[in-house]
Amino acid sequence: MQLFLLTSLLIMLLMLVMSIGVIFSNRELKGSCGGQSLCICEATGRKIPEQCKELKEAAARLKLQKES
Repeated sequence: MQLFLLTSLLIMLLMLVMSIGVIFSNRELKGSCGGQSLCICEATGRKIPEQCKELKEAAARLKLQKES
C-alpha cells in the first residue's frame, strides 16, 4: 500500500511540475496533427485545397487578433 501511495504521489508531483512548465512557457497546446486548423480539414474530410486554405487563413487572422 505504501508503494502505491508513493507512486501516486510521484506521478501527481510530476504532472504538477509539467503543468507549471506549460503555464510559464506561455505557448498554446497543440494536437498531434499540428494544431486545430489543420485537424478541421482532416476531420471533416475536406479535400478541396481552397476550403482548407480559407480555414487556415481564418485561424491565422484569429491568432494575430489574439496577439494584438
